Amino acid sequence: MNHLSLSLLLLLGWSSHPIFTAEQPNVIYILADDVGYGDLSCYGQERFRTPNLDRMATEGMRFTEHYSGSCVCAPSRYTLMTGKHIARARAEGQGQQLRHEDFTIAELLQENDYATAMIGKWGLGGHTGRPDLQGFDFWYGFLDQRRAHFHYPEWIWRNGEKETLPDNPTKRDQHTQDLFTNEALGFIRDHRDEPFFLYLPYTLVHAELIVPEEYEKPFLGRLDDKPEKPKPYRILKNGYNRPRYRHAAFAGAMTFLDRDIGKIFDLLEELRLDEKTVVIFTSDNGPHSEGGADPRYFNSSGGLKRGKGWLYEGGIRVPMIVRWPGKIAANSTTAHPSWFPDVFPTLADLCGIEVGHEDRDGVSFARTLLAVGEQKSDREMYWSYNRHRAVRQGKWKLYRFYENFDDTTRFKQALYNLDRDPGEESDLSANHTELVERLAKKMNSLERWK
Repeated sequence: MNHLSLSLLLLLGWSSHPIFTAEQPNVIYILADDVGYGDLSCYGQERFRTPNLDRMATEGMRFTEHYSGSCVCAPSRYTLMTGKHIARARAEGQGQQLRHEDFTIAELLQENDYATAMIGKWGLGGHTGRPDLQGFDFWYGFLDQRRAHFHYPEWIWRNGEKETLPDNPTKRDQHTQDLFTNEALGFIRDHRDEPFFLYLPYTLVHAELIVPEEYEKPFLGRLDDKPEKPKPYRILKNGYNRPRYRHAAFAGAMTFLDRDIGKIFDLLEELRLDEKTVVIFTSDNGPHSEGGADPRYFNSSGGLKRGKGWLYEGGIRVPMIVRWPGKIAANSTTAHPSWFPDVFPTLADLCGIEVGHEDRDGVSFARTLLAVGEQKSDREMYWSYNRHRAVRQGKWKLYRFYENFDDTTRFKQALYNLDRDPGEESDLSANHTELVERLAKKMNSLERWK
């Protein structure tokens, strides 16, 4: 057992006062936008390849039962930043605004001498929720969802100031994917000599599928595309801009995203930060069908039911890969059920920071990552969105759909055994009435209408 593992055994529940003398790791948390469970080739995608993410999986740990905090982006990001499930938020939908009293993982790391940056799509408010008021020393990108899904913007935020990009929507010189990656690489270089936390919520592959020709071109004529008539590029007018060849554009967008994962790993290797840096890749929810996307064609849900906007597995089960050379076993896979609220306590543990867990709903999965001690896995996970509710405990998941917004007495629900039925095809509620009653009681206790 190495020194770090021994320290972590003490940290992860064997001592109320953690002893952690190993060097604190850097953390890079990459959050893709609307990438489905089946959109990575290491998760079964067959129509295109994601070689850099595949490499990440062979050098790290692939999670097969990781969940976002919601089936849409803003509430998912709330659960990620705070370590709390969505019933603790002031709203369950897209209108999220963090308050001053909310305490984020970025604030925790900032208080413990980490340089912190948010580069990409924030989605948690532009007033009290602004990134610089929630623990980030530097931020660059978009505050909300409205402009974030147009990839050739006329301006972008830099630390609260609008940075103009003249004629970008017409000339299409600067794609946000390039802008975000260049800023991320610069932040890593600038902070190579101190611990840093880089939160990198990319906007690919949502929502318009407009990418540089070099990424779309390799797929032309290969993916059953029917050409669509192009229109002038517009922002916030007449919906999302659609590509001429939507299948080639989606495959190109995933290739574009994957390219930049490789750039990050190349820089870490160049700066000799590989073994000092935990890198996490995941997605904020399941796949969408906006802007020309075709999740059925690509099997983006990976055989799971539904997609974005639903609390079936296809809407909330997402790919997650964690890489930390020398600490996390290479080419490993885990079926440990985890979700976004778990990230807060997990990063605290990996960074050697003691934090009270009484006001958070997440459970650290650091034991799973480092193969030390016994991992807690029997707690409940909860989701709510619109008229949908879901609770998972162990292999069991209770799904509920209300017929009306203002009537909690009229609903349909089903019980699924996810070990045997990840596609949620067989309702077992009639055979397990006591289990349904127990999970329903938990669900009811969190219901916002009660």
